[in-house]
This record gives sequence, structure tokens and C-alpha cells, in this order.
Amino acid sequence: MLFWIAMTVGCGETSPDTLVDELRVIASVATPPEVNPNEPFSLESYLANPEEDAVETLTWVCTNLGDGCLESSGGAISLHRSTSSDAASQWERQLSVSPALVPLLAEAETLTATQLWTLVCTEGTCPIISDVGASDGMGGWPDGVHDSLANPTDWLSDLPVEGVSIAYQLLTTSLSDEPHQNPTIDPAEDNPDELTKGESFALTFTVDGDFTDQAQLYSYISAGGFMNLNTFVNPGDSVTVEGTSPKSGETVQLWMVITDGNGGIGVWTSTLSLV
Repeated sequence: MLFWIAMTVGCGETSPDTLVDELRVIASVATPPEVNPNEPFSLESYLANPEEDAVETLTWVCTNLGDGCLESSGGAISLHRSTSSDAASQWERQLSVSPALVPLLAEAETLTATQLWTLVCTEGTCPIISDVGASDGMGGWPDGVHDSLANPTDWLSDLPVEGVSIAYQLLTTSLSDEPHQNPTIDPAEDNPDELTKGESFALTFTVDGDFTDQAQLYSYISAGGFMNLNTFVNPGDSVTVEGTSPKSGETVQLWMVITDGNGGIGVWTSTLSLV
């Protein structure tokens, strides 16, 4: 489950919310989006880093039922650190949730209470990343980080506005042999592979999956803009999004993010040449 805010713009204008011109975690995709505590899952994140700064990342898994993160006691791969300096990077890691959830799920069947946090900071900006060190959480979390990771809102306001991005989503856990799967997003074969500078363009995608009535397709671009941030979609829809390319530069990065309303996410991204 992700939370988004959309703005209304005038006719013919691009939405400022579609422009990503600063360090930002665009989206993170858990596979599967419905996780069994007895099995690991993969988490792939998409990062915009237009200044190509050296950044460090911290991802943590926290199931907080009132007494802190269950994962802090160990038994789960619940911490991950990495570094990057790419303008548009993707990174994948293997994670797991606390096995203490197994007896709870035997009664509840599904539980949407596990938090996935991804913090990205320019190097040296966020002390919590250094505090975690090289631990992956399997043997328990390092001393001094339990409360901080269980309650990140207590210290996020102390971080600088620039050079920091944090993403949060909820993960559903279950013991099902047939867990929910992520939605798909496929580009049309005749979509352009280059854009004319300063001109309008259109891209078409087919989306599919197990959608609720809150399923939406979100559009992001590293320069220029799309006309609308989000579009409601149904399974099997062919969706065309329109935008305006930047007036200068050599390339532009685009991200399309589909959320199915059930916790599933799909991402398409591409770097297009500007001519």
C-alpha cells in the first residue's frame, strides 16, 4: 500500500508532481507482494539521483505490533545497506519478515502490518545508516538502533531537506501457497525510443493483474513533464499518457508505476534520447 498526493493543473500544462529533479526513491517492488514469514522475498527499488551524488541506502523491515519491531530480535534478513552514484539506479536485495508472525497468521490468515522503509542519503548525511553498520539483522539488530528504526518519524525531521529521500510501504504477510502477485505493465511496440526536445509526446502501456477500484498508473520524468500524475486503470486496459519533453539535454529518464490497490506494484523505466 502506497500513499500519493495529486495536484490539479490547468489544461495544456504539465503536472509539477510528475517531475523528478532531485534525489528520490521512485518506487520499491516486493516480490511477491504477499510474503510468507518462512520464505525470503526480493525488494527492488528505483532511484532518481539527477546530480549523480554518491549516496548510501538503508532498507529495514519492521513489524511493529506495539512493542517495537519483531525483526529486531533476529531470525530475519531485515536490514540492508548499499551505495550508488548512478543518475537512475535500480537495486535488488533479499529480505524476510520475522518468523514470530507464523503463529499469528495461523489464526489471522493475512496481516498487513509489516512496514518496509527505504532511506537514501548523500554520503555522511544520515547517521542512522552508520549506526546500523554491516548487520543484515539475522542475528538481531545492533544496539542503539531498535527504537530509531521502530519510530523513524521521531528523527526524520532532524535530517536536511536536500540530499535525503525516504519511502514507506506496507507489506501483507500470509501462509498462502498462492500469494497475491504483482501487476504487469507492458509498453506498446510502437512507443518512441527518442523524443524531440520541447515537443509533446505520447506513450501507451497495457496493464493487467488483480486490481481493486483504486488501481492507478503513475507517471514520472526526470525533465519536462507529464500532463497527469495518475490515471485510474482496470485489468487489461491500454493506457496512453501524454507529456512534454525537456527543451535541452541529451537524455531523459521515465518511470511508470502501476499500483493494483492490493499492495502489488509494477514498474517500467527507460532512458530515451533527446533529439
